[in-house]
Amino acid sequence: MLNSLPDNNILLERTPDLVAADLDGELVMMNAVAGRYYGISGVGARAFELLESPISIEGLVETITHEYEVEADKCRRDLQAFVQELMANGLVRQVN
Repeated sequence: MLNSLPDNNILLERTPDLVAADLDGELVMMNAVAGRYYGISGVGARAFELLESPISIEGLVETITHEYEVEADKCRRDLQAFVQELMANGLVRQVN
């Protein structure tokens, strides 16, 4: 895992070498470079879908809290941890 969380206002996006598909409501991804498979469902799949275009954690929080019944502070903490995990696995990167 990464040692620090990305700044909430830095733009993030999926890595370009990632292949993703929806299989019965679960998002299944493959990092072609690493040759690893990952699966995400529920709100995580929606957040990952939003990362198709550059978006900040704050942008994710705004969208997710609008679409789901979740408190903004909890959503922010959960998304920070989620994004940190995605970055550690090479699935998401900062936009330069």
